[in-house]
Amino acid sequence: MKFSISNKILTGFLIIAIFLGFISFISFYYLQEIDESYTDLVSRREKILANSKDIRADSIQQMSSLRDYMLNQDKEQLDKLHDVNGKMSELATATLSMVRRDIDKNDIKKLQELNQQFNADATKVAALIDSNKEAGIKSSADVLQIGRDMQELANTIADRQQKLVDEGSQNNSAMVASIKRAIMIISIAAFLLAILVGIFISRIISKPIVSIANAAKEIASGNLTMKAIETKNRDEVGDLTKSFNQMVTNLRELIAQTTTSAEHLAAASEELTASAQQTNVATEQIATFIEEVATGSNKQTHSVRESVLAVNEMSSGAQHIAANAQNVSSSASDAAEKSFEGSQVIQRVMDQMSSIHQTIKNLSNVIHGLEKRSQDIGEIVKMITGIAAQTNLLALNASIEAARAGEQGRGFAVVASQIRNLAEQSSHSSRQIAELISTIQQETQDAAQSMEASIQGVDEGILVVHMAGTSFEHIDQSVQRVLSQIQEVAAAAEEMSASSEQVNGLMEFISTIAHESASGIQEISTSTEEQLASMEEIFSSASSLSQMAERLHSQIDRFKV
Repeated sequence: MKFSISNKILTGFLIIAIFLGFISFISFYYLQEIDESYTDLVSRREKILANSKDIRADSIQQMSSLRDYMLNQDKEQLDKLHDVNGKMSELATATLSMVRRDIDKNDIKKLQELNQQFNADATKVAALIDSNKEAGIKSSADVLQIGRDMQELANTIADRQQKLVDEGSQNNSAMVASIKRAIMIISIAAFLLAILVGIFISRIISKPIVSIANAAKEIASGNLTMKAIETKNRDEVGDLTKSFNQMVTNLRELIAQTTTSAEHLAAASEELTASAQQTNVATEQIATFIEEVATGSNKQTHSVRESVLAVNEMSSGAQHIAANAQNVSSSASDAAEKSFEGSQVIQRVMDQMSSIHQTIKNLSNVIHGLEKRSQDIGEIVKMITGIAAQTNLLALNASIEAARAGEQGRGFAVVASQIRNLAEQSSHSSRQIAELISTIQQETQDAAQSMEASIQGVDEGILVVHMAGTSFEHIDQSVQRVLSQIQEVAAAAEEMSASSEQVNGLMEFISTIAHESASGIQEISTSTEEQLASMEEIFSSASSLSQMAERLHSQIDRFKV
């Protein structure tokens, strides 16, 4: 069952609230006990004590009224005695309903009996005094003794009630002290429990966060060899830990794949550089051969011109013309051989250019794959940034909840502050990784653009080489025609004496062919120079690509997987 951080925090506050409620309940319970005790002390016992004192005073008043009547026979004193007796009877009845102990009840009942007996005997004594004063005075001794007994009993009741009031006051003081101790003990226990709950929850939350922060520092330093973070949390922190472990695994695999791609890129760039060097050498050889062919063509043209001049002197130098024709035939054979060798070189160049073209395409695919991996890393970095933002928001919520809790939420505020700092560090590390990935993507794009330019240059080189091959075919055809014509000139040299005009026309035709051959060779030479320039550009691009591959490899070497 997933137990989120908010539920943990709410549980901690709920436990504290339960203890606070328990303290409030205990306080209310004891206050109720104190209130009842004081109510009993003030409302009942104080009333009983006051009634007891009034009863004692009434008993004294009755005896005083009886003595006054015995001395003066004043009817008012007798009426006063009866009034006080009735009042005392009412007080005794009221007090009897309030007392709870049997001894008090028995004493009050006895006091009521004495009061009734005193009233009856006092009435008899008063009547006797009216008829015989001396006899009445003598009989009053028993009545006065009843009054004294009643007074003594009232004193006993009053003293006992005074003692009960004092004991109740002491008991209330002891109860208040006990309540204070109980509330203090429970409050301290609740405070300690709140601290323990806060420490427990803060450790549950902060321990995996600290582990993630340390792992993030290791990743920022380029170390991806750390073990997966273990956590038993089934909350947002547990989800964050699992996502972080998955991110490290994906990043480790991505770095490994990127390293392999960088190695392939470096190898392909080295092969491209070597191929470009070989092609450059071949192109230089082609240029040399073409220069030799051009030299032979120039020699051929010069020989034809000399043959034309010799035709004008054919009548006097037929043998000289035959010798020149033989020289022209030899030059044409040399030109044919050079043309054949040039065709073979062109064919090798075309094959090499095709191989270079395929190699560059493969390298371009590798670079595009590397660019895709860089984009994947960028997505992972965005995910890290999102996690850091969520962690920061979570820390902010925890800070708000801690602020609401007041002093008891101070520990949670510290934990929330640590979480927010860790989230900011994770966000900073994510930005560093994003900047690194942006640099890699930019260099990869530059490499891709260079490869596109290289592919275009190779395509142009293939086209130029193809044109050079076509030109060499034309040269070969022209040389073959020249060779055939020279052979005809050699065969007709013996007839030059008789056919000078025909020989002259034939030599003019040879001169035209030689001129065309020279023009074609000049075009081939120009194309070869262009091809050489293209190959130099390819070599430069291959070198730049190799350097980019080395920089990419050095950047990736920062990470240990």
